[in-house]
Amino acid sequence: MHFMILILAFLLGAVLWGYFHSNPRGVSRAKLLACNIAVLALGAAVGAAAGVLLLEDGLRVKPGEAGLAWFLAIMGGGTAFMIIVAAGGLVRNLVLFPLSRRSG
Repeated sequence: MHFMILILAFLLGAVLWGYFHSNPRGVSRAKLLACNIAVLALGAAVGAAAGVLLLEDGLRVKPGEAGLAWFLAIMGGGTAFMIIVAAGGLVRNLVLFPLSRRSG
């Protein structure tokens, strides 16, 4: 389990690195900051919600296996966060700030 959490941490770092290193150039910094904050807040909310739901379900199904339930919650929540951030980056770069609307 420890190795899988280490892999999750590496993937989270890679997704966040890619998200911030693909910021579109030639757009308003205020709009870009607002978009980045919105995507990260949505990712955190969805990840936390997924983690809580998985934790509650895991504790209800196997009450004696709390460690497994926590592991499932961490992995599920982290995965949900990564999916939202990756999708948010695509929407940001292709829909909200397409090349045709960028200056420079």
